[in-house]
Amino acid sequence: MKYIYKTISLFAIVSVLSLFTTSCEDFLNAPLPPDKITPEKVFGSKGTIEMAMLGIYSKASKFYGSGSMVYRTECLADNLSRNPPLAMDIMSSSAYDANNSATLSSLWSVPYSVIYEANVMLENLPISPAKLSTQVIDQYLAQNLFIRALMHFELLRFYGDIPLVLNSDPIESAMLARSPKAEVYASIITDLKDAINKLPETNISGMDARRCANKNVAKALLARVYLHMGDWINAETYATEVINSGKYALEADLTTVLMRRSKEIIFSMDGSMASAPNSCFYYSLQGMPMMYQMMPVPYRWKYSGWGCLTQSAINEFETGDQRFSKLFTYSLEKNVFTLKYPYGIITQEMADEDPQDFCILRLAEMYLIRAEAKVRKSSPDLTGAAADLNLIRTTHGKLANTTATTQAALLLALEHENRIEFMCESHRWYDIVRTGRADAILSKESNKTGWKSHKSLLPIPTNELIINKKLVQNPGY
Repeated sequence: MKYIYKTISLFAIVSVLSLFTTSCEDFLNAPLPPDKITPEKVFGSKGTIEMAMLGIYSKASKFYGSGSMVYRTECLADNLSRNPPLAMDIMSSSAYDANNSATLSSLWSVPYSVIYEANVMLENLPISPAKLSTQVIDQYLAQNLFIRALMHFELLRFYGDIPLVLNSDPIESAMLARSPKAEVYASIITDLKDAINKLPETNISGMDARRCANKNVAKALLARVYLHMGDWINAETYATEVINSGKYALEADLTTVLMRRSKEIIFSMDGSMASAPNSCFYYSLQGMPMMYQMMPVPYRWKYSGWGCLTQSAINEFETGDQRFSKLFTYSLEKNVFTLKYPYGIITQEMADEDPQDFCILRLAEMYLIRAEAKVRKSSPDLTGAAADLNLIRTTHGKLANTTATTQAALLLALEHENRIEFMCESHRWYDIVRTGRADAILSKESNKTGWKSHKSLLPIPTNELIINKKLVQNPGY
Protein backbone atom coordinates (compact mmCIF):
# COMPACT_ATOMS: atom_id res chain seq x y z
CA MET A 1 0.00 0.00 0.00
CA LYS A 2 1.54 3.30 -1.00
CA TYR A 3 2.00 5.69 1.90
CA ILE A 4 0.16 8.69 0.50
CA TYR A 5 -2.55 10.00 2.76
CA LYS A 6 -4.67 11.36 -0.03
CA THR A 7 -5.27 7.95 -1.54
CA ILE A 8 -6.16 6.22 1.70
CA SER A 9 -9.61 6.45 3.17
CA LEU A 10 -9.58 8.67 6.22
CA PHE A 11 -12.42 6.56 7.50
CA ALA A 12 -10.20 3.48 7.45
CA ILE A 13 -7.50 5.23 9.44
CA VAL A 14 -9.95 6.55 12.01
CA SER A 15 -11.67 3.17 12.27
CA VAL A 16 -8.42 1.44 13.16
CA LEU A 17 -7.13 4.17 15.44
CA SER A 18 -10.43 4.53 17.27
CA LEU A 19 -9.73 1.14 18.77
CA PHE A 20 -6.74 2.41 20.70
CA THR A 21 -6.56 6.22 20.66
CA THR A 22 -7.94 8.78 23.07
CA SER A 23 -11.39 10.23 22.62
CA CYS A 24 -10.15 13.80 22.91
CA GLU A 25 -6.98 15.70 22.16
CA ASP A 26 -5.56 15.62 25.68
CA PHE A 27 -4.01 12.21 26.27
CA LEU A 28 -3.35 12.79 29.96
CA ASN A 29 -6.96 13.82 30.58
CA ALA A 30 -8.75 11.11 28.65
CA PRO A 31 -6.73 7.91 28.30
CA LEU A 32 -8.21 5.08 26.32
CA PRO A 33 -10.11 2.40 28.20
CA PRO A 34 -7.85 -0.68 28.08
CA ASP A 35 -10.71 -2.99 27.09
CA LYS A 36 -10.80 -1.27 23.68
CA ILE A 37 -7.29 -2.45 22.86
CA THR A 38 -7.45 -5.94 21.45
CA PRO A 39 -4.66 -7.59 19.46
CA GLU A 40 -7.28 -9.32 17.33
CA LYS A 41 -8.75 -6.01 16.17
CA VAL A 42 -5.67 -3.87 15.69
CA PHE A 43 -2.75 -6.27 15.43
CA GLY A 44 -4.37 -9.19 13.67
CA SER A 45 -2.95 -8.49 10.21
CA LYS A 46 -0.21 -6.59 8.46
CA GLY A 47 -2.85 -4.41 6.83
CA THR A 48 -4.37 -3.16 10.09
CA ILE A 49 -0.92 -2.72 11.66
CA GLU A 50 0.15 -0.65 8.68
CA MET A 51 -2.97 1.51 8.88
CA ALA A 52 -2.39 2.00 12.59
CA MET A 53 1.18 3.08 11.91
CA LEU A 54 -0.12 5.41 9.24
CA GLY A 55 -2.53 6.88 11.76
CA ILE A 56 0.23 7.55 14.27
CA TYR A 57 2.23 9.46 11.69
CA SER A 58 -0.95 11.30 10.74
CA LYS A 59 -1.52 12.37 14.32
CA ALA A 60 2.14 13.38 14.69
CA SER A 61 1.71 15.59 11.64
CA LYS A 62 -0.85 17.62 13.61
CA PHE A 63 1.96 18.76 15.89
CA TYR A 64 3.63 20.40 12.90
CA GLY A 65 0.24 21.46 11.57
CA SER A 66 0.88 21.84 7.83
CA GLY A 67 3.31 24.64 8.55
CA SER A 68 1.67 26.11 11.66
CA MET A 69 4.85 25.25 13.56
CA VAL A 70 6.66 27.70 11.31
CA TYR A 71 4.38 30.52 12.35
CA ARG A 72 4.54 29.65 16.05
CA THR A 73 8.26 29.16 16.48
CA GLU A 74 9.38 31.91 14.12
CA CYS A 75 7.14 34.36 15.97
CA LEU A 76 8.45 33.11 19.31
CA ALA A 77 11.91 33.89 17.95
CA ASP A 78 12.88 37.02 16.03
CA ASN A 79 12.08 36.01 12.45
CA LEU A 80 8.34 36.66 12.06
CA SER A 81 5.93 39.23 13.40
CA ARG A 82 2.85 41.17 12.36
CA ASN A 83 2.96 44.59 10.81
CA PRO A 84 0.92 46.41 11.93
CA PRO A 85 1.10 44.72 15.37
CA LEU A 86 -1.89 42.87 16.77
CA ALA A 87 -2.60 42.85 20.51
CA MET A 88 -3.72 39.22 20.52
CA ASP A 89 -0.44 38.07 18.97
CA ILE A 90 1.17 36.87 22.19
CA MET A 91 3.95 34.99 20.38
CA SER A 92 5.42 37.88 18.40
CA SER A 93 5.35 40.17 21.43
CA SER A 94 6.44 37.46 23.91
CA ALA A 95 3.36 38.31 25.96
CA TYR A 96 2.52 34.66 26.63
CA ASP A 97 2.17 33.55 30.24
CA ALA A 98 0.44 30.81 32.22
CA ASN A 99 -2.94 32.56 31.97
CA ASN A 100 -3.18 33.40 28.27
CA SER A 101 -1.35 30.59 26.48
CA ALA A 102 -4.20 28.13 25.89
CA THR A 103 -3.57 28.44 22.15
CA LEU A 104 -0.16 26.86 22.74
CA SER A 105 -1.50 23.91 24.72
CA SER A 106 -1.45 21.58 21.71
CA LEU A 107 2.35 21.75 21.83
CA TRP A 108 1.97 19.66 24.99
CA SER A 109 -1.13 17.57 24.35
CA VAL A 110 -0.53 16.39 20.79
CA PRO A 111 2.95 14.90 21.41
CA TYR A 112 1.69 13.03 24.46
CA SER A 113 -1.24 11.69 22.48
CA VAL A 114 1.20 10.40 19.84
CA ILE A 115 3.50 8.94 22.51
CA TYR A 116 0.57 7.07 24.01
CA GLU A 117 -0.30 5.48 20.68
CA ALA A 118 3.33 4.59 20.01
CA ASN A 119 3.52 2.91 23.42
CA VAL A 120 0.40 0.88 22.64
CA MET A 121 2.06 -0.32 19.44
CA LEU A 122 5.35 -1.10 21.20
CA GLU A 123 3.60 -3.19 23.84
CA ASN A 124 1.30 -5.08 21.47
CA LEU A 125 3.41 -5.70 18.37
CA PRO A 126 5.57 -8.38 20.06
CA ILE A 127 2.42 -10.35 20.94
CA SER A 128 0.60 -9.68 17.68
CA PRO A 129 -1.44 -12.64 16.38
CA ALA A 130 -0.52 -11.59 12.83
CA LYS A 131 1.80 -14.06 11.15
CA LEU A 132 4.63 -11.63 10.50
CA SER A 133 8.34 -12.28 10.45
CA THR A 134 10.54 -11.03 13.26
CA GLN A 135 12.15 -8.64 10.79
CA VAL A 136 8.83 -7.03 9.87
CA ILE A 137 7.75 -6.74 13.52
CA ASP A 138 11.10 -5.15 14.35
CA GLN A 139 10.66 -2.61 11.59
CA TYR A 140 7.27 -1.52 12.94
CA LEU A 141 8.68 -1.44 16.47
CA ALA A 142 11.46 0.78 15.19
CA GLN A 143 8.98 3.22 13.61
CA ASN A 144 7.29 3.64 16.98
CA LEU A 145 10.57 3.99 18.85
CA PHE A 146 11.52 6.74 16.43
CA ILE A 147 8.23 8.60 16.72
CA ARG A 148 8.27 8.31 20.54
CA ALA A 149 11.79 9.73 20.61
CA LEU A 150 10.83 12.55 18.24
CA MET A 151 7.83 13.60 20.31
CA HIS A 152 9.72 13.47 23.61
CA PHE A 153 12.44 15.58 22.02
CA GLU A 154 9.95 18.18 20.77
CA LEU A 155 8.39 18.40 24.24
CA LEU A 156 11.79 18.74 25.88
CA ARG A 157 12.76 21.59 23.56
CA PHE A 158 9.67 23.61 24.50
CA TYR A 159 9.30 22.80 28.19
CA GLY A 160 12.60 21.51 29.60
CA ASP A 161 11.98 18.78 32.17
CA ILE A 162 8.90 16.78 31.17
CA PRO A 163 7.05 13.60 32.18
CA LEU A 164 8.79 10.67 30.50
CA VAL A 165 6.04 8.33 29.32
CA LEU A 166 7.29 4.86 28.39
CA ASN A 167 4.15 2.73 28.74
CA SER A 168 0.44 2.95 27.99
CA ASP A 169 -0.81 2.63 31.57
CA PRO A 170 -3.26 5.55 31.76
CA ILE A 171 -3.30 5.75 35.56
CA GLU A 172 0.45 5.84 35.86
CA SER A 173 0.90 8.25 32.97
CA ALA A 174 -1.68 10.71 34.29
CA MET A 175 0.24 11.23 37.53
CA LEU A 176 3.85 11.34 36.37
CA ALA A 177 6.15 14.03 37.70
CA ARG A 178 8.61 15.81 35.42
CA SER A 179 11.78 13.88 34.68
CA PRO A 180 15.10 15.75 34.44
CA LYS A 181 16.23 16.63 30.92
CA ALA A 182 19.22 14.31 31.24
CA GLU A 183 16.93 11.35 31.90
CA VAL A 184 14.68 12.26 28.97
CA TYR A 185 17.68 12.66 26.68
CA ALA A 186 18.98 9.24 27.75
CA SER A 187 15.64 7.66 26.87
CA ILE A 188 15.54 9.45 23.50
CA ILE A 189 19.01 8.19 22.65
CA THR A 190 18.13 4.66 23.69
CA ASP A 191 15.00 4.70 21.53
CA LEU A 192 16.84 6.08 18.52
CA LYS A 193 19.75 3.68 18.75
CA ASP A 194 17.35 0.77 19.10
CA ALA A 195 15.43 2.09 16.09
CA ILE A 196 18.63 2.39 14.05
CA ASN A 197 19.45 -1.25 14.76
CA LYS A 198 16.01 -2.37 13.58
CA LEU A 199 15.30 0.00 10.70
CA PRO A 200 16.20 -0.77 7.08
CA GLU A 201 18.40 1.50 4.97
CA THR A 202 15.34 2.35 2.89
CA ASN A 203 11.69 2.47 3.82
CA ILE A 204 9.72 -0.69 4.52
CA SER A 205 7.04 -1.83 2.14
CA GLY A 206 3.94 0.34 2.42
CA MET A 207 5.80 3.36 3.82
CA ASP A 208 6.61 6.26 1.53
CA ALA A 209 10.19 7.51 1.33
CA ARG A 210 10.91 10.77 3.19
CA ARG A 211 7.73 10.49 5.29
CA CYS A 212 8.61 7.68 7.66
CA ALA A 213 11.75 6.59 9.45
CA ASN A 214 14.67 4.59 8.11
CA LYS A 215 18.22 4.28 9.43
CA ASN A 216 19.34 7.61 8.04
CA VAL A 217 16.28 9.45 9.33
CA ALA A 218 16.93 8.15 12.85
CA LYS A 219 20.63 9.02 12.54
CA ALA A 220 19.79 12.55 11.39
CA LEU A 221 17.49 13.07 14.38
CA LEU A 222 20.17 11.63 16.66
CA ALA A 223 22.69 14.11 15.27
CA ARG A 224 20.29 16.94 16.14
CA VAL A 225 19.67 15.51 19.61
CA TYR A 226 23.40 15.28 20.31
CA LEU A 227 23.85 18.86 19.11
CA HIS A 228 21.26 20.05 21.63
CA MET A 229 23.00 18.05 24.34
CA GLY A 230 26.39 19.51 23.53
CA ASP A 231 27.82 16.09 22.66
CA TRP A 232 29.93 17.36 19.77
CA ILE A 233 31.70 14.12 18.92
CA ASN A 234 28.49 12.15 18.47
CA ALA A 235 26.76 15.04 16.70
CA GLU A 236 29.59 15.11 14.17
CA THR A 237 29.66 11.33 13.85
CA TYR A 238 25.97 10.85 13.08
CA ALA A 239 25.74 13.90 10.82
CA THR A 240 28.69 12.54 8.86
CA GLU A 241 27.06 9.12 8.51
CA VAL A 242 23.96 10.71 6.98
CA ILE A 243 26.03 12.91 4.67
CA ASN A 244 28.17 9.97 3.55
CA SER A 245 25.17 7.68 2.98
CA GLY A 246 24.80 9.03 -0.53
CA LYS A 247 21.01 8.99 -0.18
CA TYR A 248 20.58 12.77 -0.22
CA ALA A 249 21.96 15.74 -2.16
CA LEU A 250 21.88 19.51 -1.84
CA GLU A 251 19.48 21.05 -4.33
CA ALA A 252 20.88 23.83 -6.52
CA ASP A 253 17.34 24.97 -7.41
CA LEU A 254 16.07 26.68 -4.26
CA THR A 255 12.44 26.34 -5.30
CA THR A 256 12.88 22.57 -5.15
CA VAL A 257 14.48 22.29 -1.70
CA LEU A 258 11.25 21.95 0.30
CA MET A 259 9.11 20.12 -2.24
CA ARG A 260 8.34 16.41 -1.92
CA ARG A 261 10.49 15.69 -4.97
CA SER A 262 13.54 17.24 -3.27
CA LYS A 263 16.67 15.12 -2.99
CA GLU A 264 17.65 17.15 0.06
CA ILE A 265 14.78 16.21 2.37
CA ILE A 266 15.60 13.48 4.88
CA PHE A 267 12.29 13.41 6.75
CA SER A 268 9.02 15.30 6.48
CA MET A 269 5.38 15.19 7.60
CA ASP A 270 2.56 15.71 5.15
CA GLY A 271 -0.42 18.01 5.58
CA SER A 272 -2.53 17.51 8.68
CA MET A 273 -5.72 18.68 6.95
CA ALA A 274 -7.55 15.99 4.98
CA SER A 275 -8.55 18.39 2.21
CA ALA A 276 -5.03 19.83 1.91
CA PRO A 277 -2.60 16.94 2.40
CA ASN A 278 -0.05 18.13 -0.12
CA SER A 279 0.76 21.63 1.09
CA CYS A 280 1.90 23.65 4.09
CA PHE A 281 -1.27 25.69 3.83
CA TYR A 282 -1.13 27.22 7.30
CA TYR A 283 1.63 29.70 6.57
CA SER A 284 -0.12 30.72 3.35
CA LEU A 285 -3.26 31.26 5.42
CA GLN A 286 -1.45 33.61 7.78
CA GLY A 287 0.44 35.69 5.24
CA MET A 288 1.28 35.83 1.58
CA PRO A 289 0.49 34.42 -0.81
CA MET A 290 -3.07 33.42 0.08
CA MET A 291 -4.34 35.80 2.74
CA TYR A 292 -3.07 38.87 0.93
CA GLN A 293 -4.56 37.70 -2.35
CA MET A 294 -7.95 36.73 -0.90
CA MET A 295 -8.80 39.79 1.20
CA PRO A 296 -10.89 42.58 -0.37
CA VAL A 297 -8.74 45.61 -1.18
CA PRO A 298 -10.05 47.87 1.64
CA TYR A 299 -9.08 45.27 4.24
CA ARG A 300 -5.77 44.06 2.88
CA TRP A 301 -3.75 46.39 5.08
CA LYS A 302 -5.16 44.65 8.16
CA TYR A 303 -4.03 41.22 7.09
CA SER A 304 -1.07 41.54 4.75
CA GLY A 305 1.33 41.92 7.68
CA TRP A 306 0.50 38.57 9.24
CA GLY A 307 3.57 36.37 9.23
CA CYS A 308 5.97 38.90 7.71
CA LEU A 309 9.69 39.00 8.39
CA THR A 310 10.96 41.24 11.15
CA GLN A 311 13.37 44.00 10.23
CA SER A 312 16.23 42.17 11.93
CA ALA A 313 15.47 39.08 9.84
CA ILE A 314 15.52 41.15 6.64
CA ASN A 315 18.77 42.80 7.69
CA GLU A 316 20.37 39.39 8.32
CA PHE A 317 20.57 38.63 4.60
CA GLU A 318 23.82 39.53 2.90
CA THR A 319 23.77 41.52 -0.30
CA GLY A 320 23.46 39.17 -3.25
CA ASP A 321 22.20 36.18 -1.27
CA GLN A 322 19.90 34.41 -3.72
CA ARG A 323 17.96 32.86 -0.86
CA PHE A 324 16.37 36.26 -0.33
CA SER A 325 15.78 37.12 -3.97
CA LYS A 326 14.31 33.72 -4.86
CA LEU A 327 12.48 32.71 -1.69
CA PHE A 328 11.07 35.97 -0.33
CA THR A 329 8.88 38.74 -1.73
CA TYR A 330 7.50 42.17 -0.81
CA SER A 331 3.84 43.06 -0.42
CA LEU A 332 2.52 46.46 -1.54
CA GLU A 333 3.11 47.69 2.00
CA LYS A 334 6.74 46.54 1.79
CA ASN A 335 6.25 43.69 4.22
CA VAL A 336 8.39 40.68 3.38
CA PHE A 337 6.98 37.16 3.16
CA THR A 338 8.50 33.82 2.31
CA LEU A 339 7.63 31.93 -0.85
CA LYS A 340 8.87 28.64 0.57
CA TYR A 341 5.27 27.47 1.04
CA PRO A 342 3.51 28.41 -2.21
CA TYR A 343 0.23 26.54 -1.90
CA GLY A 344 -2.79 27.50 0.14
CA ILE A 345 -6.16 25.83 0.48
CA ILE A 346 -7.44 27.44 -2.71
CA THR A 347 -4.46 26.19 -4.77
CA GLN A 348 -4.68 22.50 -3.92
CA GLU A 349 -4.82 21.43 -7.57
CA MET A 350 -1.35 22.92 -8.00
CA ALA A 351 -0.24 21.29 -4.76
CA ASP A 352 -1.46 17.92 -5.96
CA GLU A 353 0.68 18.26 -9.08
CA ASP A 354 3.81 19.25 -7.15
CA PRO A 355 3.22 18.20 -3.52
CA GLN A 356 4.90 19.73 -0.52
CA ASP A 357 5.25 18.31 2.98
CA PHE A 358 6.51 20.02 6.11
CA CYS A 359 10.25 19.39 6.16
CA ILE A 360 11.61 18.31 9.54
CA LEU A 361 15.12 17.17 8.61
CA ARG A 362 17.16 17.99 5.52
CA LEU A 363 20.73 17.58 4.38
CA ALA A 364 21.83 21.22 4.78
CA GLU A 365 21.22 20.88 8.52
CA MET A 366 23.55 17.89 8.70
CA TYR A 367 26.37 19.97 7.21
CA LEU A 368 25.74 22.82 9.63
CA ILE A 369 25.45 20.45 12.61
CA ARG A 370 28.77 18.92 11.64
CA ALA A 371 30.33 22.34 11.18
CA GLU A 372 29.23 23.51 14.62
CA ALA A 373 30.38 20.28 16.24
CA LYS A 374 33.79 20.67 14.60
CA VAL A 375 34.08 24.20 16.00
CA ARG A 376 32.93 23.39 19.52
CA LYS A 377 34.66 20.05 20.19
CA SER A 378 37.67 19.93 22.49
CA SER A 379 40.11 19.74 19.56
CA PRO A 380 38.44 22.07 17.06
CA ASP A 381 38.64 21.48 13.33
CA LEU A 382 38.11 25.03 12.13
CA THR A 383 39.15 24.32 8.56
CA GLY A 384 36.69 21.44 8.27
CA ALA A 385 33.94 23.53 9.86
CA ALA A 386 34.52 26.37 7.40
CA ALA A 387 34.37 23.91 4.50
CA ASP A 388 30.94 22.62 5.57
CA LEU A 389 29.69 26.15 6.16
CA ASN A 390 30.98 27.34 2.79
CA LEU A 391 29.28 24.47 0.97
CA ILE A 392 25.89 25.79 2.10
CA ARG A 393 26.82 29.42 1.44
CA THR A 394 28.01 28.75 -2.10
CA THR A 395 25.37 26.18 -3.09
CA HIS A 396 22.26 27.83 -1.71
CA GLY A 397 23.32 31.45 -1.23
CA LYS A 398 25.68 31.85 -4.20
CA LEU A 399 27.90 33.75 -1.78
CA ALA A 400 31.64 33.92 -1.29
CA ASN A 401 33.31 31.81 1.38
CA THR A 402 33.11 32.95 4.97
CA THR A 403 35.81 35.28 6.25
CA ALA A 404 35.57 33.80 9.75
CA THR A 405 38.74 32.02 10.87
CA THR A 406 38.63 31.94 14.68
CA GLN A 407 36.44 29.75 16.87
CA ALA A 408 34.38 32.71 18.11
CA ALA A 409 33.96 34.15 14.63
CA LEU A 410 32.92 30.80 13.17
CA LEU A 411 30.30 30.29 15.86
CA LEU A 412 28.76 33.66 14.99
CA ALA A 413 29.00 32.83 11.28
CA LEU A 414 27.17 29.55 11.94
CA GLU A 415 24.48 31.31 13.96
CA HIS A 416 24.01 33.66 11.02
CA GLU A 417 23.99 30.87 8.44
CA ASN A 418 21.48 28.78 10.38
CA ARG A 419 19.16 31.77 10.60
CA ILE A 420 19.38 32.49 6.88
CA GLU A 421 19.33 28.91 5.58
CA PHE A 422 16.36 27.87 7.71
CA MET A 423 14.46 31.17 7.75
CA CYS A 424 10.77 30.27 8.09
CA GLU A 425 11.55 26.59 8.67
CA SER A 426 11.11 26.50 12.45
CA HIS A 427 14.80 26.37 13.47
CA ARG A 428 15.63 29.79 14.89
CA TRP A 429 13.78 29.50 18.21
CA TYR A 430 15.42 26.21 19.09
CA ASP A 431 18.85 27.45 18.03
CA ILE A 432 18.88 30.58 20.19
CA VAL A 433 17.44 28.68 23.16
CA ARG A 434 19.88 25.76 23.02
CA THR A 435 22.89 28.09 22.71
CA GLY A 436 21.71 30.27 25.60
CA ARG A 437 21.44 33.29 23.32
CA ALA A 438 17.68 33.85 23.49
CA ASP A 439 17.77 36.54 26.15
CA ALA A 440 20.59 38.50 24.54
CA ILE A 441 18.88 38.43 21.15
CA LEU A 442 15.19 38.82 21.97
CA SER A 443 15.63 41.52 24.61
CA LYS A 444 16.84 43.81 21.79
CA GLU A 445 13.81 43.24 19.56
CA SER A 446 11.44 46.22 19.71
CA ASN A 447 8.34 44.10 19.24
CA LYS A 448 9.22 41.76 22.15
CA THR A 449 7.57 43.98 24.74
CA GLY A 450 6.69 41.03 26.98
CA TRP A 451 10.04 39.27 26.82
CA LYS A 452 11.65 38.02 30.03
CA SER A 453 14.53 35.58 30.27
CA HIS A 454 12.43 32.76 31.75
CA LYS A 455 10.28 32.66 28.60
CA SER A 456 12.81 30.53 26.74
CA LEU A 457 10.73 27.70 28.23
CA LEU A 458 6.99 27.75 27.60
CA PRO A 459 4.45 27.54 30.44
CA ILE A 460 2.98 24.12 31.08
CA PRO A 461 -0.76 24.29 30.26
CA THR A 462 -2.75 25.26 33.31
CA ASN A 463 -5.26 22.42 32.97
CA GLU A 464 -2.40 19.90 33.18
CA LEU A 465 -1.28 21.39 36.50
CA ILE A 466 -4.83 21.16 37.84
CA ILE A 467 -5.20 17.51 36.88
CA ASN A 468 -1.73 16.32 37.83
CA LYS A 469 -0.60 17.71 41.18
CA LYS A 470 2.88 16.27 40.65
CA LEU A 471 3.54 18.67 37.81
CA VAL A 472 5.33 21.90 38.71
CA GLN A 473 5.13 25.00 36.53
CA ASN A 474 8.25 26.34 34.83
CA PRO A 475 10.02 29.11 36.78
CA GLY A 476 8.76 32.65 36.21
CA TYR A 477 5.17 31.72 35.45
